[in-house]
Amino acid sequence: MSRRRILAAVAGLAFGILGAELTFGSLRPESGAPAVLYSIEVRNAAGDLLASPMLVGEEGRPVHLSYTGERSELNMSLDLDPQPDGAEAVCLGYRLAIDDGFAHSGRMGVTYGEPRSVRLSGGGQDLRLSLVVARARSKEFEQLLQRRRRPAA
Repeated sequence: MSRRRILAAVAGLAFGILGAELTFGSLRPESGAPAVLYSIEVRNAAGDLLASPMLVGEEGRPVHLSYTGERSELNMSLDLDPQPDGAEAVCLGYRLAIDDGFAHSGRMGVTYGEPRSVRLSGGGQDLRLSLVVARARSKEFEQLLQRRRRPAA
């Protein structure tokens, strides 16, 4: 008799949790994609640094950045769309627009932790987009954060 009650209680609990998840969504934490850090630099044709933001996202998920420069009137919009390209690389789609001007876009292969840059021309602009993509808790991730913590000379 007590076995039936225990079995009924366990079954009731299991069906209650299942019903709650079906009604309200997952009650258990989902295993999210690993975090990635994007260290970005945008320079003009003369080599002047226009923007140098860092952006945190998730592996394989698009990210968007709206950036207003600290020392200038620069307005920048950047969209990144990372797609897996093997275990240690991503094919990174980008779309960069400065001051609501010409939107530069394309794709480039990026190995985690390795600097990569591309020259962007068009719409009367000549820019260089440089970036490093690093996985969270990696050696490259820590190095990027250390570089940003150092005071400017």
